[in-house]
Amino acid sequence: MSLRRVLACLILLAAALPLAAAENPDWTRPFPAFRIAGNLYYVGSADLASYLIVTPQGDILINSSLEQSVPLIRKSVESLGFRFSDIRILLISHAH
Repeated sequence: MSLRRVLACLILLAAALPLAAAENPDWTRPFPAFRIAGNLYYVGSADLASYLIVTPQGDILINSSLEQSVPLIRKSVESLGFRFSDIRILLISHAH
């Protein structure tokens, strides 16, 4: 492959990076919180799942999603009648 072709490919890849890194608007679009079963609740956005497990010893939040998701999750937790400050454990299912 010629140097010219390699450079052209690199330029195209560099131009496409912002598109690949663009956030999906549904990641931060509010979604109504709801009870799944027992003491398990959905408190995430339209496209990023976050779950709340309510226990007498303190609540557990699974997946905090994005930094800008925190107010959305807080509102969801409180809309269910729970206190955000009662969350004692945060579990993350994947890192990025």
